[in-house]
Amino acid sequence: MSRNLPSLTSLLAFEAAARHLNFTAAGKELHLTQTAISHQIKNLEEHLATRLFVRRNRTLALTTAGQQYLESVRDAISLLQSATARTRDEKATEVLTIHCLPTYAMQCLIPRLPEFQALHPNITLQVLTHSTFDQFRQRSYDIAFRYGTGQWQGLKTELLQSEEIFPVCTPELAQEINPETPQAGLAQLAQIRTYFSSTYQDDWPIWLEAAGFGHVDFAREIIFNLQVTSLHAIVSGAGVGLGRTPLINRYLDTGALCAPFKLRLKTGSGYYIVSPEDKASQRRIQVFWEWARQALGTTSK
Repeated sequence: MSRNLPSLTSLLAFEAAARHLNFTAAGKELHLTQTAISHQIKNLEEHLATRLFVRRNRTLALTTAGQQYLESVRDAISLLQSATARTRDEKATEVLTIHCLPTYAMQCLIPRLPEFQALHPNITLQVLTHSTFDQFRQRSYDIAFRYGTGQWQGLKTELLQSEEIFPVCTPELAQEINPETPQAGLAQLAQIRTYFSSTYQDDWPIWLEAAGFGHVDFAREIIFNLQVTSLHAIVSGAGVGLGRTPLINRYLDTGALCAPFKLRLKTGSGYYIVSPEDKASQRRIQVFWEWARQALGTTSK
């Protein structure tokens, strides 16, 4: 039975062209001519019956369909590369594929991975980050760190840490907030807001209402669509933003950020470790699961 899959050459050409946004550069990387890359892209678009690139004069850009397809193609190529390396290298006996949101990976998971590697050098970790929740529904992973309420069918889940939100800023900016007139102090600062690409949720009004401030007319605002960029802006001193545990714990511990107000609100969401039920009993998954519970769970704090 035909699987109706495009050729690997076309997929490699597409990934390289999407990364460089230039057919000539993609050709040099793959040792193909610019014409050959163009031909491969045309074949792939005909196979998919979808345009992947928009060509305007000398510029090249991905279409919306192209952007969505690119993430899956990159995952597939990465899995093939890992499988090839595993087959060629007899020392790499097991590979564990982990899917994770970028900010959680950077702030919580990656700093602790050397500990796991030291304990289990025979397990090769492949960490893939995704900025949208849709990618987690494909379940092409062994382990995933997901954000939400934990209500996902077909998955074994365990809450690692619940989420609290509260304003955070650099210690220098915190000094500008007079404790006797905190609402007026906030109004002197830039407000950093985050609209998540999957939920489009801004929790500032909820916190301000709970604090009894109501509406605060901030000096200005900066809006980001990713938590990782808004967090970087806060740490850089661009303004005051809502911190989310556990993503900001390291910054609070080091003193890079502080919380000028005592009020913390639980959101009802949190960070979970999950695995497809049909994989959860595998040894390498159980080993990582137990480690993650101790290293990243609430009991480890």
